[in-house]
Amino acid sequence: MTALSSADRDFLAAEGCRIAATLGDRSSAIIIGENFTVAALVAVAIARDEAGRRHVALGDLVGDLAPLYAIAGGEDAIGLSECFREGLPLNDIARPAPDMAALFILPSGAPPITTEEIYANERWPRLIGGFRQAGALMLLVARADAPGIDALVAAADGVIVAGGRDELIARFPILERVGPLPLPERSAVPRDSTPQRRLAVSLGLALIAGALAAGWFYRDDLAARFRGPVAVAAPPHLAPAPPGPTIPVRTDTVALVEPSTPADANLTAYFAVEVVAANTLPGANSVLRENAESAPLPAVTIAPVQLGGGSLWYKVVVGAWHDRAGAETLLVEWREKGIVQRNAGAVVRVPYALLLGDAVPQAQIAAEIDTWRGRGITAYALLQDDGSVRLFAGAFETAAQAAPLAASVRDAGVGAVLAFRTGRTF
Repeated sequence: MTALSSADRDFLAAEGCRIAATLGDRSSAIIIGENFTVAALVAVAIARDEAGRRHVALGDLVGDLAPLYAIAGGEDAIGLSECFREGLPLNDIARPAPDMAALFILPSGAPPITTEEIYANERWPRLIGGFRQAGALMLLVARADAPGIDALVAAADGVIVAGGRDELIARFPILERVGPLPLPERSAVPRDSTPQRRLAVSLGLALIAGALAAGWFYRDDLAARFRGPVAVAAPPHLAPAPPGPTIPVRTDTVALVEPSTPADANLTAYFAVEVVAANTLPGANSVLRENAESAPLPAVTIAPVQLGGGSLWYKVVVGAWHDRAGAETLLVEWREKGIVQRNAGAVVRVPYALLLGDAVPQAQIAAEIDTWRGRGITAYALLQDDGSVRLFAGAFETAAQAAPLAASVRDAGVGAVLAFRTGRTF
Protein backbone atom coordinates (compact mmCIF):
# COMPACT_ATOMS: atom_id res chain seq x y z
CA MET A 1 0.00 0.00 0.00
CA THR A 2 1.27 3.48 -0.86
CA ALA A 3 1.95 6.04 1.84
CA LEU A 4 -1.13 7.49 3.46
CA SER A 5 -2.04 11.01 2.38
CA SER A 6 -3.27 13.69 4.74
CA ALA A 7 -6.74 13.10 3.30
CA ASP A 8 -6.44 9.40 4.16
CA ARG A 9 -5.43 10.22 7.72
CA ASP A 10 -8.31 12.65 8.11
CA PHE A 11 -10.70 10.01 6.82
CA LEU A 12 -9.38 7.39 9.25
CA ALA A 13 -9.66 9.85 12.13
CA ALA A 14 -13.28 10.49 11.21
CA GLU A 15 -13.95 6.75 10.96
CA GLY A 16 -12.46 6.28 14.40
CA CYS A 17 -14.81 8.90 15.82
CA ARG A 18 -17.76 7.28 14.06
CA ILE A 19 -16.89 3.86 15.45
CA ALA A 20 -16.35 5.26 18.93
CA ALA A 21 -19.93 6.53 18.87
CA THR A 22 -21.18 2.96 18.39
CA LEU A 23 -19.23 1.33 21.22
CA GLY A 24 -21.66 2.28 23.95
CA ASP A 25 -20.49 0.71 27.20
CA ARG A 26 -18.33 -1.98 25.64
CA SER A 27 -15.17 -2.34 27.63
CA SER A 28 -12.74 -3.87 25.14
CA ALA A 29 -12.07 -4.26 21.44
CA ILE A 30 -9.36 -5.76 19.27
CA ILE A 31 -8.45 -3.67 16.21
CA ILE A 32 -7.09 -5.70 13.31
CA GLY A 33 -6.16 -4.83 9.74
CA GLU A 34 -3.87 -5.87 6.94
CA ASN A 35 -2.21 -2.46 7.07
CA PHE A 36 -1.07 -2.01 10.66
CA THR A 37 -0.65 1.76 10.31
CA VAL A 38 -4.27 2.09 9.21
CA ALA A 39 -5.41 -0.05 12.15
CA ALA A 40 -3.28 2.00 14.56
CA LEU A 41 -4.59 5.34 13.28
CA VAL A 42 -8.18 4.18 13.69
CA ALA A 43 -7.39 2.88 17.18
CA VAL A 44 -5.83 6.21 18.17
CA ALA A 45 -8.90 8.11 16.94
CA ILE A 46 -11.22 5.80 18.90
CA ALA A 47 -9.05 6.08 22.00
CA ARG A 48 -8.90 9.88 21.91
CA ASP A 49 -12.63 10.17 21.38
CA GLU A 50 -13.44 7.74 24.19
CA ALA A 51 -10.92 9.33 26.57
CA GLY A 52 -13.23 12.32 26.68
CA ARG A 53 -15.64 10.35 28.85
CA ARG A 54 -13.77 7.43 30.44
CA HIS A 55 -10.30 6.02 31.02
CA VAL A 56 -8.75 4.29 28.02
CA ALA A 57 -5.69 2.05 27.63
CA LEU A 58 -4.40 1.53 24.07
CA GLY A 59 -1.99 -1.36 23.61
CA ASP A 60 0.43 -2.39 20.86
CA LEU A 61 0.30 -6.15 20.18
CA VAL A 62 1.91 -5.79 16.75
CA GLY A 63 5.13 -3.93 17.50
CA ASP A 64 6.51 -0.60 16.25
CA LEU A 65 3.12 1.06 15.79
CA ALA A 66 4.32 4.63 15.25
CA PRO A 67 0.89 6.32 15.69
CA LEU A 68 0.71 5.01 19.26
CA TYR A 69 4.21 6.11 20.21
CA ALA A 70 3.61 9.55 18.72
CA ILE A 71 1.23 10.09 21.65
CA ALA A 72 3.43 9.21 24.61
CA GLY A 73 6.71 7.75 23.36
CA GLY A 74 7.84 4.32 24.49
CA GLU A 75 9.16 2.73 21.29
CA ASP A 76 12.10 1.23 23.18
CA ALA A 77 10.47 1.01 26.60
CA ILE A 78 9.41 -2.09 28.47
CA GLY A 79 5.86 -3.11 27.65
CA LEU A 80 3.28 -5.84 27.34
CA SER A 81 5.95 -8.39 26.48
CA GLU A 82 7.58 -7.94 29.88
CA CYS A 83 4.22 -7.89 31.66
CA PHE A 84 3.31 -11.33 30.40
CA ARG A 85 6.75 -12.94 30.26
CA GLU A 86 8.28 -11.53 33.43
CA GLY A 87 5.21 -10.71 35.48
CA LEU A 88 5.86 -6.98 35.66
CA PRO A 89 2.95 -4.88 36.95
CA LEU A 90 1.02 -2.92 34.36
CA ASN A 91 1.83 0.29 36.21
CA ASP A 92 5.46 -0.12 35.14
CA ILE A 93 4.61 0.19 31.45
CA ALA A 94 1.52 2.45 31.20
CA ARG A 95 2.50 5.76 29.59
CA PRO A 96 0.08 8.68 30.07
CA ALA A 97 -0.74 10.92 27.13
CA PRO A 98 0.55 14.42 27.93
CA ASP A 99 -2.55 16.09 26.49
CA MET A 100 -5.23 13.67 27.78
CA ALA A 101 -5.21 12.61 31.41
CA ALA A 102 -7.54 9.65 30.78
CA LEU A 103 -5.52 8.08 27.93
CA PHE A 104 -2.65 5.65 28.48
CA ILE A 105 -0.43 3.86 25.97
CA LEU A 106 0.76 0.29 26.59
CA PRO A 107 3.94 -0.28 24.51
CA SER A 108 4.69 -3.66 22.99
CA GLY A 109 8.02 -4.11 24.76
CA ALA A 110 10.81 -6.45 23.72
CA PRO A 111 10.09 -8.60 20.65
CA PRO A 112 8.65 -11.00 19.80
CA ILE A 113 5.20 -9.77 20.75
CA THR A 114 2.99 -11.74 18.32
CA THR A 115 3.29 -15.07 20.11
CA GLU A 116 0.74 -17.46 21.56
CA GLU A 117 2.37 -17.00 24.96
CA ILE A 118 1.19 -13.39 24.93
CA TYR A 119 -1.96 -13.46 22.77
CA ALA A 120 -3.49 -16.49 24.51
CA ASN A 121 -2.29 -15.63 28.00
CA GLU A 122 -4.77 -16.56 30.72
CA ARG A 123 -4.41 -13.10 32.29
CA TRP A 124 -6.33 -11.34 29.51
CA PRO A 125 -9.86 -12.30 30.69
CA ARG A 126 -9.11 -11.05 34.20
CA LEU A 127 -7.48 -7.87 32.95
CA ILE A 128 -10.30 -7.03 30.54
CA GLY A 129 -12.80 -7.96 33.24
CA GLY A 130 -11.28 -5.25 35.41
CA PHE A 131 -11.86 -2.65 32.70
CA ARG A 132 -15.43 -3.88 32.33
CA GLN A 133 -16.16 -3.50 36.03
CA ALA A 134 -14.61 -0.03 36.12
CA GLY A 135 -16.45 1.28 33.07
CA ALA A 136 -13.10 1.83 31.31
CA LEU A 137 -11.99 0.78 27.82
CA MET A 138 -9.15 -1.47 26.67
CA LEU A 139 -8.17 -1.21 22.99
CA LEU A 140 -5.56 -3.56 21.52
CA VAL A 141 -4.12 -3.36 18.01
CA ALA A 142 -3.31 -6.94 17.03
CA ARG A 143 -2.52 -9.22 14.09
CA ALA A 144 -5.35 -11.33 12.71
CA ASP A 145 -2.91 -14.13 11.84
CA ALA A 146 -1.04 -14.24 15.14
CA PRO A 147 -1.07 -17.52 17.07
CA GLY A 148 -3.48 -17.26 19.96
CA ILE A 149 -5.58 -14.48 18.40
CA ASP A 150 -8.79 -16.50 18.91
CA ALA A 151 -8.22 -16.65 22.65
CA LEU A 152 -7.52 -12.93 22.78
CA VAL A 153 -10.68 -12.11 20.80
CA ALA A 154 -12.71 -14.44 23.02
CA ALA A 155 -11.64 -12.43 26.06
CA ALA A 156 -12.74 -9.14 24.47
CA ASP A 157 -16.10 -7.77 23.39
CA GLY A 158 -15.27 -8.18 19.72
CA VAL A 159 -13.20 -7.01 16.78
CA ILE A 160 -12.99 -3.75 14.84
CA VAL A 161 -11.85 -4.55 11.30
CA ALA A 162 -9.67 -2.06 9.44
CA GLY A 163 -9.34 -4.14 6.28
CA GLY A 164 -7.88 -7.57 5.65
CA ARG A 165 -8.58 -10.96 4.14
CA ASP A 166 -12.07 -12.29 4.77
CA GLU A 167 -10.83 -15.81 5.52
CA LEU A 168 -8.85 -14.47 8.47
CA ILE A 169 -11.60 -12.37 10.02
CA ALA A 170 -14.84 -14.19 9.18
CA ARG A 171 -14.74 -16.24 12.37
CA PHE A 172 -14.48 -13.22 14.67
CA PRO A 173 -17.38 -11.37 16.34
CA ILE A 174 -17.19 -8.08 14.42
CA LEU A 175 -18.24 -4.89 16.18
CA GLU A 176 -17.51 -2.48 13.32
CA ARG A 177 -15.70 -2.19 10.00
CA VAL A 178 -13.66 0.78 8.84
CA GLY A 179 -14.90 2.11 5.51
CA PRO A 180 -12.65 2.03 2.43
CA LEU A 181 -10.23 4.89 2.00
CA PRO A 182 -11.60 7.64 -0.28
CA LEU A 183 -10.34 7.86 -3.83
CA PRO A 184 -7.77 10.62 -4.42
CA GLU A 185 -10.23 12.83 -6.25
CA ARG A 186 -12.73 12.70 -3.42
CA SER A 187 -12.63 15.43 -0.82
CA ALA A 188 -11.25 14.37 2.48
CA VAL A 189 -13.44 14.19 5.52
CA PRO A 190 -12.21 16.95 7.84
CA ARG A 191 -11.01 15.70 11.18
CA ASP A 192 -13.46 17.94 13.01
CA SER A 193 -16.44 17.36 10.72
CA THR A 194 -17.76 14.47 12.79
CA PRO A 195 -20.43 15.87 15.14
CA GLN A 196 -19.25 16.42 18.67
CA ARG A 197 -20.81 13.97 21.06
CA ARG A 198 -20.89 12.99 24.64
CA LEU A 199 -21.40 16.37 26.27
CA ALA A 200 -20.62 17.19 29.88
CA VAL A 201 -19.69 13.88 31.46
CA SER A 202 -18.12 13.12 34.80
CA LEU A 203 -18.32 9.41 35.46
CA GLY A 204 -15.94 9.31 38.43
CA LEU A 205 -15.03 5.70 37.68
CA ALA A 206 -11.56 4.69 38.77
CA LEU A 207 -9.98 1.97 36.68
CA ILE A 208 -8.06 0.69 39.66
CA ALA A 209 -11.26 -0.29 41.49
CA GLY A 210 -12.41 -2.67 38.80
CA ALA A 211 -8.89 -3.86 38.21
CA LEU A 212 -8.54 -4.89 41.82
CA ALA A 213 -11.77 -6.85 41.53
CA ALA A 214 -10.42 -8.58 38.44
CA GLY A 215 -7.33 -9.79 40.26
CA TRP A 216 -4.38 -9.08 38.01
CA PHE A 217 -4.17 -5.34 38.72
CA TYR A 218 -3.87 -6.03 42.44
CA ARG A 219 -0.23 -5.09 42.56
CA ASP A 220 -0.14 -2.66 39.66
CA ASP A 221 -0.94 0.32 41.91
CA LEU A 222 -2.59 2.35 39.17
CA ALA A 223 -4.54 4.49 41.61
CA ALA A 224 -2.42 7.57 41.05
CA ARG A 225 -3.04 7.41 37.33
CA PHE A 226 -6.56 6.11 36.93
CA ARG A 227 -8.37 7.54 39.95
CA GLY A 228 -10.90 10.34 39.60
CA PRO A 229 -13.51 11.51 37.12
CA VAL A 230 -12.93 12.40 33.50
CA ALA A 231 -14.05 15.99 33.06
CA VAL A 232 -15.22 17.18 29.66
CA ALA A 233 -16.12 20.74 28.79
CA ALA A 234 -19.51 21.03 27.13
CA PRO A 235 -19.35 23.12 23.96
CA PRO A 236 -22.54 25.19 23.57
CA HIS A 237 -25.26 24.66 20.99
CA LEU A 238 -24.14 21.18 19.96
CA ALA A 239 -26.65 18.38 19.70
CA PRO A 240 -25.49 14.87 20.54
CA ALA A 241 -24.92 12.57 17.59
CA PRO A 242 -27.65 10.02 16.90
CA PRO A 243 -26.94 6.63 18.46
CA GLY A 244 -25.37 3.96 16.30
CA PRO A 245 -27.30 0.84 15.33
CA THR A 246 -27.82 -1.68 18.08
CA ILE A 247 -28.71 -5.34 18.05
CA PRO A 248 -31.97 -5.91 19.88
CA VAL A 249 -31.42 -8.47 22.64
CA ARG A 250 -33.47 -9.71 25.53
CA THR A 251 -32.75 -7.68 28.60
CA ASP A 252 -34.51 -9.78 31.23
CA THR A 253 -32.09 -11.78 33.29
CA VAL A 254 -32.11 -13.70 36.53
CA ALA A 255 -30.22 -12.65 39.62
CA LEU A 256 -27.87 -15.52 40.39
CA VAL A 257 -26.30 -16.43 43.70
CA GLU A 258 -22.67 -17.55 43.71
CA PRO A 259 -22.22 -21.18 44.79
CA SER A 260 -21.87 -21.23 48.56
CA THR A 261 -19.17 -23.89 48.49
CA PRO A 262 -15.83 -22.70 47.06
CA ALA A 263 -14.55 -24.40 43.94
CA ASP A 264 -12.55 -27.55 44.65
CA ALA A 265 -9.55 -27.66 42.32
CA ASN A 266 -9.68 -31.46 42.36
CA LEU A 267 -13.33 -31.61 41.31
CA THR A 268 -14.07 -28.54 39.20
CA ALA A 269 -13.87 -28.96 35.43
CA TYR A 270 -12.37 -25.56 34.72
CA PHE A 271 -11.37 -25.94 31.09
CA ALA A 272 -13.13 -26.42 27.77
CA VAL A 273 -12.69 -25.67 24.07
CA GLU A 274 -14.62 -22.76 22.61
CA VAL A 275 -15.23 -23.65 18.97
CA VAL A 276 -16.89 -20.44 17.82
CA ALA A 277 -18.91 -17.44 18.96
CA ALA A 278 -21.91 -16.78 16.70
CA ASN A 279 -24.13 -13.72 16.79
CA THR A 280 -27.32 -15.77 16.40
CA LEU A 281 -28.59 -18.98 17.99
CA PRO A 282 -29.28 -20.60 14.58
CA GLY A 283 -25.70 -19.78 13.60
CA ALA A 284 -24.35 -21.50 16.70
CA ASN A 285 -26.62 -24.51 16.13
CA SER A 286 -25.39 -24.73 12.54
CA VAL A 287 -21.76 -24.84 13.68
CA LEU A 288 -22.68 -27.43 16.28
CA ARG A 289 -24.32 -29.68 13.68
CA GLU A 290 -21.43 -29.33 11.24
CA ASN A 291 -18.85 -30.26 13.87
CA ALA A 292 -20.96 -33.12 15.22
CA GLU A 293 -20.79 -34.73 11.78
CA SER A 294 -16.98 -34.62 11.87
CA ALA A 295 -16.24 -35.82 15.39
CA PRO A 296 -17.89 -36.65 18.71
CA LEU A 297 -18.60 -33.53 20.77
CA PRO A 298 -18.17 -34.41 24.46
CA ALA A 299 -20.16 -32.25 26.87
CA VAL A 300 -21.13 -29.78 24.14
CA THR A 301 -23.25 -26.76 25.02
CA ILE A 302 -24.23 -23.37 23.68
CA ALA A 303 -23.53 -20.55 26.12
CA PRO A 304 -25.27 -17.23 25.39
CA VAL A 305 -23.10 -14.43 26.75
CA GLN A 306 -24.09 -10.77 26.85
CA LEU A 307 -21.09 -8.61 26.04
CA GLY A 308 -20.32 -5.13 27.27
CA GLY A 309 -22.49 -3.28 24.75
CA GLY A 310 -25.50 -5.53 25.26
CA SER A 311 -24.96 -7.75 22.21
CA LEU A 312 -25.70 -11.42 22.81
CA TRP A 313 -23.20 -13.93 21.41
CA TYR A 314 -23.75 -17.68 21.38
CA LYS A 315 -20.59 -19.61 22.19
CA VAL A 316 -20.26 -23.26 21.20
CA VAL A 317 -18.26 -24.82 24.04
CA VAL A 318 -17.05 -28.43 24.13
CA GLY A 319 -15.61 -30.63 26.87
CA ALA A 320 -14.87 -30.50 30.58
CA TRP A 321 -11.33 -30.90 31.91
CA HIS A 322 -9.74 -30.30 35.29
CA ASP A 323 -6.54 -29.03 33.68
CA ARG A 324 -5.71 -27.10 30.53
CA ALA A 325 -3.68 -29.91 28.97
CA GLY A 326 -6.71 -32.06 28.17
CA ALA A 327 -8.48 -29.23 26.37
CA GLU A 328 -5.33 -28.29 24.47
CA THR A 329 -4.86 -31.89 23.33
CA LEU A 330 -8.36 -32.01 21.85
CA LEU A 331 -7.95 -28.65 20.13
CA VAL A 332 -4.62 -29.66 18.58
CA GLU A 333 -6.16 -32.94 17.39
CA TRP A 334 -9.11 -31.16 15.79
CA ARG A 335 -6.83 -28.68 14.04
CA GLU A 336 -4.64 -31.48 12.69
CA LYS A 337 -7.70 -33.33 11.39
CA GLY A 338 -9.17 -30.18 9.86
CA ILE A 339 -12.26 -30.32 12.06
CA VAL A 340 -11.54 -26.69 12.96
CA GLN A 341 -9.30 -24.30 11.06
CA ARG A 342 -5.66 -24.03 12.07
CA ASN A 343 -6.13 -20.76 13.94
CA ALA A 344 -9.70 -21.38 15.07
CA GLY A 345 -10.88 -22.47 18.48
CA ALA A 346 -9.54 -21.56 21.89
CA VAL A 347 -9.01 -23.16 25.27
CA VAL A 348 -11.15 -21.29 27.80
CA ARG A 349 -11.48 -21.32 31.58
CA VAL A 350 -15.19 -21.74 32.32
CA PRO A 351 -15.80 -23.04 35.86
CA TYR A 352 -19.47 -22.00 36.08
CA ALA A 353 -22.62 -23.60 34.63
CA LEU A 354 -26.32 -23.94 35.38
CA LEU A 355 -27.22 -27.16 37.18
CA LEU A 356 -30.33 -28.68 35.59
CA GLY A 357 -30.37 -32.00 37.40
CA ASP A 358 -28.53 -33.89 40.12
CA ALA A 359 -28.20 -37.67 40.47
CA VAL A 360 -29.80 -38.24 37.06
CA PRO A 361 -30.19 -41.97 36.29
CA GLN A 362 -27.90 -42.88 33.40
CA ALA A 363 -30.79 -44.54 31.57
CA GLN A 364 -32.58 -41.18 31.46
CA ILE A 365 -29.69 -38.97 30.34
CA ALA A 366 -30.43 -39.03 26.60
CA ALA A 367 -34.12 -38.34 27.18
CA GLU A 368 -33.34 -35.45 29.54
CA ILE A 369 -30.94 -33.88 27.03
CA ASP A 370 -33.54 -34.23 24.25
CA THR A 371 -36.18 -32.61 26.46
CA TRP A 372 -33.97 -29.62 27.13
CA ARG A 373 -33.05 -29.39 23.45
CA GLY A 374 -36.74 -29.07 22.69
CA ARG A 375 -36.77 -26.06 25.02
CA GLY A 376 -33.91 -24.44 23.11
CA ILE A 377 -31.22 -25.29 25.67
CA THR A 378 -28.20 -27.48 24.94
CA ALA A 379 -27.67 -29.59 28.06
CA TYR A 380 -24.84 -32.02 28.78
CA ALA A 381 -24.06 -34.67 31.38
CA LEU A 382 -20.94 -35.06 33.51
CA LEU A 383 -20.07 -38.19 35.48
CA GLN A 384 -19.20 -37.49 39.12
CA ASP A 385 -16.55 -39.26 41.19
CA ASP A 386 -19.21 -41.11 43.18
CA GLY A 387 -20.75 -42.54 39.99
CA SER A 388 -23.74 -40.19 39.91
CA VAL A 389 -24.54 -37.94 36.96
CA ARG A 390 -25.20 -34.20 36.94
CA LEU A 391 -26.91 -32.38 34.08
CA PHE A 392 -25.56 -28.93 33.19
CA ALA A 393 -26.18 -26.18 30.64
CA GLY A 394 -23.74 -23.52 29.54
CA ALA A 395 -20.12 -22.94 30.51
CA PHE A 396 -19.12 -19.51 31.76
CA GLU A 397 -16.04 -17.60 32.85
CA THR A 398 -17.96 -15.66 35.50
CA ALA A 399 -21.20 -16.14 37.40
CA ALA A 400 -22.68 -12.99 35.86
CA GLN A 401 -22.30 -14.38 32.33
CA ALA A 402 -24.84 -17.11 33.12
CA ALA A 403 -27.72 -14.64 33.59
CA PRO A 404 -29.17 -14.75 30.03
CA LEU A 405 -29.26 -18.55 30.00
CA ALA A 406 -30.73 -18.55 33.50
CA ALA A 407 -33.63 -16.46 32.17
CA SER A 408 -34.30 -19.11 29.50
CA VAL A 409 -34.20 -21.88 32.11
CA ARG A 410 -36.62 -19.93 34.28
CA ASP A 411 -38.96 -19.45 31.30
CA ALA A 412 -38.96 -23.24 30.91
CA GLY A 413 -40.44 -23.46 34.40
CA VAL A 414 -37.29 -24.62 36.18
CA GLY A 415 -35.39 -22.74 38.87
CA ALA A 416 -31.95 -21.60 37.72
CA VAL A 417 -29.18 -22.88 40.00
CA LEU A 418 -25.63 -21.66 39.45
CA ALA A 419 -22.96 -24.26 40.20
CA PHE A 420 -19.36 -25.12 39.57
CA ARG A 421 -18.88 -27.58 36.71
CA THR A 422 -17.81 -30.83 38.34
CA GLY A 423 -17.19 -34.27 36.93
CA ARG A 424 -15.90 -35.59 33.62
CA THR A 425 -17.27 -36.56 30.24
CA PHE A 426 -18.40 -40.11 29.55
